[in-house]
Amino acid sequence: MTRVGVLGDGATAADLVRDAGGEAVVGDEALDSDADVLAALGEDALLDALAAAPGAPVLPVGAGDEYGGVTRDDLPDALAALAGGDYEVDERPTLAVGAGERTVRALADVMLVTDEPARISEYAVATRGRDVDAVRADGVVVATPAGSHGYAGDANGPLLSADADALAVVPVAPFRVERVQWVLDAPATVTVVREEADVSLLVDGRDRGFAAPHDPVELDWGEPFPVAVVAASRGVGFE
Repeated sequence: MTRVGVLGDGATAADLVRDAGGEAVVGDEALDSDADVLAALGEDALLDALAAAPGAPVLPVGAGDEYGGVTRDDLPDALAALAGGDYEVDERPTLAVGAGERTVRALADVMLVTDEPARISEYAVATRGRDVDAVRADGVVVATPAGSHGYAGDANGPLLSADADALAVVPVAPFRVERVQWVLDAPATVTVVREEADVSLLVDGRDRGFAAPHDPVELDWGEPFPVAVVAASRGVGFE
């Protein structure tokens, strides 16, 4: 019998797992259990699983196009597939994000952005110890291949194939006439080089405090994140 952990608002989902012949483990207990596979209902549940690193593969459900997975409408069939062991495991690249003493993982993107509306700052971008450019802008977003199809893509950044070993780096509302964006190798850094405005650090949309001026935010490949893939799963990027 397959043990399926359900993260998020999972009462109905747990019943669907049981109806399909699986064993359901619900809520925080799912992260601490020996579940065979997890279903993360919504983006918050998915990112909680990323932070907890439970080891079991995770199926994103209604978590946004950049994360793939299945829609809410496909949930019954997807859970039946998990309960029956009818899934494969893929790995998504993550970013290890170092800022001061903080270290977290990102699945989609990392953003540095001024904390006050209508304020800009200046950001220096480097890769493998080589200076790339500096740009005055509202912020800068650094995206994994999956994340390049989320906010970075909305900001007119390059779209990366799912197997690209590269990062999309996109200034947000740059104070420059020509269009600037980069596809870079990791490790890379983004540094706030002016002290005229507070700059927030957002990792997969979650606030991680402020980025200190002149203290590089370091970005490198982290541990891959195992994702469960069922028949109804949507691809990410050019898969």
